[in-house]
Amino acid sequence: MSAPRTLAALSTLLAGAALTAAPAAAQPALSPDHGRLVILLHGSAVGTDDFSISRQADGWSAQGRIVLNLPGQNPERDSADLTLASDGSPLRYHWQEHSGRERAIDVEVHGHAAEVALHQPGAAPAVEAFSFPQGHVVLLYNNVYEDYVILARLYDWKARGPQKFSVLIPQDQTPGTITVQALGPHPIDGAVLDLLQVKSPGLEVELYVDTSHRLIRLRVPGSGAEAVRE
Repeated sequence: MSAPRTLAALSTLLAGAALTAAPAAAQPALSPDHGRLVILLHGSAVGTDDFSISRQADGWSAQGRIVLNLPGQNPERDSADLTLASDGSPLRYHWQEHSGRERAIDVEVHGHAAEVALHQPGAAPAVEAFSFPQGHVVLLYNNVYEDYVILARLYDWKARGPQKFSVLIPQDQTPGTITVQALGPHPIDGAVLDLLQVKSPGLEVELYVDTSHRLIRLRVPGSGAEAVRE
């Protein structure tokens, strides 16, 4: 895929993950949300993620429209559509590239098993199957930042403490485990926000959320990659 190395570093969240932590809550509370996340690289705006999370009759729907304009690379436009059960568990995911190559990925999740199909022009779909250990399953896609909006909601804020999630990055077809933990209020950009740490042995991502647990800012310490709610 064409994701830049710095932003695609989010995929290394899964590398060698073998963390021990309390399981995530079985019935997390999602909430409708929409907005724009401005994607920054070393402080400069390089793209946007316009997202919407809405309630459906039997679950939830999340949609994102991503635009990236990275130095030295062709502009990239992607769309991501995620269908979730009422408890926030992923059911179906569709990612589509709209920058000339028209590649796409479809994910079907059935409990703790998933099937990922990569579609490329002129070729038969490449399909792989994956399984996950017990616990809440989340999908984290490179450069699709509303996935982290959802993750911040899935964390059990009442229980707090470290919570373990089974994860899959469809773009890299990589399953693994992450630990998510609230670290308390932190001052950032003139405001005081709750810091939610997403961590594996390979990488740390910081999610800053407001009192209603809306994602306001995402940071990847040391990489220069950020996403800020407009």
